Amino acid sequence: MKFGFVSLLGRPNVGKSTLFNALVGTKLAIVSSKPQTTRNRISGIVTTETGQIVFWDLPGIHKAFGVMNKRMVSIALNAIDNVNLAVWVIDAQKNAAVDEFIMGHIKTKNPPLILAINKIDLIPKDDLFPMVDRYSKAYEFLEIVPVSALKNDNVDDLRNSILKHLPEGEPVFSPDDLTDIPERVLVAEMVREKIYKFTHQEIPYSTAVQVLTFEEKPKLISISAEIWVDKPNQKGILIGASGEMIKRIGTHARKDIEELLGNKCFLELNVKVKQGWREKPAILDTLGIRS
Repeated sequence: MKFGFVSLLGRPNVGKSTLFNALVGTKLAIVSSKPQTTRNRISGIVTTETGQIVFWDLPGIHKAFGVMNKRMVSIALNAIDNVNLAVWVIDAQKNAAVDEFIMGHIKTKNPPLILAINKIDLIPKDDLFPMVDRYSKAYEFLEIVPVSALKNDNVDDLRNSILKHLPEGEPVFSPDDLTDIPERVLVAEMVREKIYKFTHQEIPYSTAVQVLTFEEKPKLISISAEIWVDKPNQKGILIGASGEMIKRIGTHARKDIEELLGNKCFLELNVKVKQGWREKPAILDTLGIRS
């Protein structure tokens, strides 16, 4: 049997979360076309007849400004030291040259590394071979695996490659476990995903979600959550005219939450102003965004 922890690292918006969900086989990480959606580590557990993999989806590595963004990058970089294997995910459309910014961080840690070239469905096949050649000369990768997370192309091959390079070990989690992340956290993430989907400009980046109550009953789960915004005017935008925006967010989030939890759900959302919350370490600690 094989067992190990595997981190997915790379720049924001290269499809790490989509690939993470494809590798795990279910939607645990939120996805968005907007960059810097992932703020913390999300884990997903895959158990097969030959081993168990604990995948970590991580924030994108970028030049960070501000307390929250610096913590996000720290979470991603520190994870490299705490896994058996790392998967560097790159966007096939944006890699005419080796990404020296990410490569610099990787070389300071020198982890066992697989390169996943994502979004290969969006480039001509002839563009792939020079890319593989450039990256193979830049680092001693265990393997280079082209994939399309969105189309689920070569995802099984990537998972098998990862398992092959993990050390021998007994499973730590039950075969039925999909994650060790609390349900409250996953619920908050699903609400935040809908904020990213339906709002624009600074609003998604200025919001956070905290679940206040999570009450399980036989036929219904009752959830109350607060959405924090940075400025008073953002509260009005998030609520919308006659409450239409907050209702839209809640309706779509509730459907995903019910699918995840396998039960009917009552979801109450309230918006609260917490000015400057992204720069306050105590609030970030409450949200689990810790270095």
